[in-house]
Amino acid sequence: METSMPETSSPIRQRMREFYETSETYKNLLAAHDEAYLRHYVALVIRYAPPHSKVLDLGCGNGISARLLNQADFDVVGTDISPLFLEEAQDWENPRLRYQVCDVMELPFESESFEVICSNELVEHLPDVETALNEMIRVVCKGGRIVISGPNLCSPLIPLLDWLSLMSGKPGRPVWGETKRQALQQFTRNCRLYLTKRFSTKSPHFIYREPDLQADAIGGDSDSAYYASPIDLAQFFRSHGFTIIKKAVGFGIKGRIIAGTFPYLSPYITMVVEK
Repeated sequence: METSMPETSSPIRQRMREFYETSETYKNLLAAHDEAYLRHYVALVIRYAPPHSKVLDLGCGNGISARLLNQADFDVVGTDISPLFLEEAQDWENPRLRYQVCDVMELPFESESFEVICSNELVEHLPDVETALNEMIRVVCKGGRIVISGPNLCSPLIPLLDWLSLMSGKPGRPVWGETKRQALQQFTRNCRLYLTKRFSTKSPHFIYREPDLQADAIGGDSDSAYYASPIDLAQFFRSHGFTIIKKAVGFGIKGRIIAGTFPYLSPYITMVVEK
């Protein structure tokens, strides 16, 4: 079910918190988010963060991304809503690296207290994106940067890749593209969304979905609450006076070509903005 209304005041926000706080299965899925998995995200932040910046890494899950940024000589605070996910990360703390359990929609930090705010695969899990983005804007200092990375769930290329995978006998994505028919339906839907957002609207239109919060998490962003779109993010940040430093940063030859030619179609969001 799709809706354009944020879920801040509904029980879904509490259900998502309880799911992340208690799901050992989901924690085990995060174990795949190792240094190799996170290398592009960490490289993106390092590339656009001023040297020795004070960095807030939001939704850092198992904490490895925050640790890697600290090793790159940044003063880092890594946060996640789940104390379960951060259990092991506490052992990595040092004078320039600490972890804190908190909700991105209610950040416990003073205004303009960080030079860089970054997040990886967080925004699509937010039941109220606007509130979270406003909190990021509040805590980043003037001249500071916000780096957002994650799947572009409104890109037509993702279901197209699902369909091609299924056509070659490989599996598609759970929930989104498990069958050829489902992948084609998602492709048609995402084409419509892309064209509408790109050419018919001037302000962000955040579209939400009911996340699949099963006891047995199945991955594939089944637990996402927001159909993440870089067009929404760009429109939102521009409306708040931010400068778009980079719409998309591609990795690999194909990724760089897509990011440079059609940044809002890129299957992955890699956006950098400056206050």
